[in-house]
Amino acid sequence: MREALGIETVYFFQNEDTDHHFHQWMFPRYDWMLSKFGKKVESVRPIMRYTQEQMKTPENILVVESAVENMRGWMSK
Repeated sequence: MREALGIETVYFFQNEDTDHHFHQWMFPRYDWMLSKFGKKVESVRPIMRYTQEQMKTPENILVVESAVENMRGWMSK
């Protein structure tokens, strides 16, 4: 994410639900997130709630889709 999207801070989480299954989450921390919510891990849920309630616009969805495509391209190198 740092190289592909220019994001300086990224949090990684792993969640193991069973013996044979796990999820790994990459959570980018944009500057606005850090200034509005801080750096603590506990701020992740409030950020997710805020973005769902305040930032779910067609324009922002296009930005997210573009970032996903950039990450896919970078990961397939």
